[in-house]
Amino acid sequence: MKYLLSLLVLLTGFNFLSGQKPGRERITEKVEAHKIAFITNELNLTPEESQKFWPIYNEYSAKEKDLRPEFKGRPESVTEAEANDIINRFFENEEKRLNLMKNYYQKFKAILPATKVVKLHFAERKFKEKLLEKMKERRDNPARK
Repeated sequence: MKYLLSLLVLLTGFNFLSGQKPGRERITEKVEAHKIAFITNELNLTPEESQKFWPIYNEYSAKEKDLRPEFKGRPESVTEAEANDIINRFFENEEKRLNLMKNYYQKFKAILPATKVVKLHFAERKFKEKLLEKMKERRDNPARK
């Protein structure tokens, strides 16, 4: 059943991606479709769990993305005051991110067993590692694109 669900998610994702979008946007959507299939498979989500989980996870992801620090410039060109401001903003963002995680992990536990909630963090990390491997592989071997 989980393979059927993963296949359905992948096919839906690829069908959705076949529209004409700018390159970067299309790649982002493709990565998101793979992420959905990967996490669904790693957590072994049932169709009922998936239906409840993904809207909450997408909301969480959007809020987490908004908390990512934005640094423009080069580290060697900042003043002491700017460096202190950057450090303070970093810790403020990390605190907000931790509170966001605590809040949403409670929401996830309301719809998933705790064992699957624990697996979520590891599945996200594993997906990022695989994505970075794939990107490095493509960078090192451009003929395989």
